[in-house]
Amino acid sequence: MGLNILFIDSATEACTAAIWTDGTVLSTFELAPRAHTQRLLPMAEELLSEAGIDYNQLDLIAYGRGPGSFTGVRIATACAQGMALGLDIPVLGISSLATLAQALREQAFQAGGGIIHAALDARMGEIYYGRFLVDETKGMTPLHEERVISPELILSEFAANPNTNERELATGSGFARYPALLAAKQWHTNTLDAFPDARYAIELAAATPSSQWQDPADAAPIYLRDNVAQVKGAAPVTG
Repeated sequence: MGLNILFIDSATEACTAAIWTDGTVLSTFELAPRAHTQRLLPMAEELLSEAGIDYNQLDLIAYGRGPGSFTGVRIATACAQGMALGLDIPVLGISSLATLAQALREQAFQAGGGIIHAALDARMGEIYYGRFLVDETKGMTPLHEERVISPELILSEFAANPNTNERELATGSGFARYPALLAAKQWHTNTLDAFPDARYAIELAAATPSSQWQDPADAAPIYLRDNVAQVKGAAPVTG
């Protein structure tokens, strides 16, 4: 019997969902920054209907755990937790930054490997930031813990390590918000208008061993605000 997964995400301006049915993916994506509560569950129900499966046939509920909008992350987490508790099935949180990187994973692999820099605008003069290495086997590995950080500090890191000997790819609204980050490196490619898309997140969910699935009671958003990095006296980066 094949694996059936539902993924939902409202961590950013996007509202997105996907169904995995034994390797087949159906997904939907909308930019709906003020309609997450109205759209998220109907999106899931529409996909289940299209896939021809019922809620009780699901094996796993995955959700966008963040980082992202505090309210949006809580909405998806609570919806996933509620559904999973009712169905008595596990949950799995998927990183917003890893989802952004997953969208460029194939492109990085085709280029011979590289480093994907994923950044989302965190407001308050900061970004959510993560780096992921894609190797010649198509594996994708985080290079550090995801963090909320000032663009000034990222620029100082770029300046301290100008040559990585790897192709570098940029993705996410953090680069659009702070163009100086984009200008600081020679990027192999960039997708500045990218938001986490369920069709890529569900690939990460399907690849996660069941030993890492969680009890619904343990579903939790990731905010990252407890690890704020600041640079005193640095000028704001706006472009």
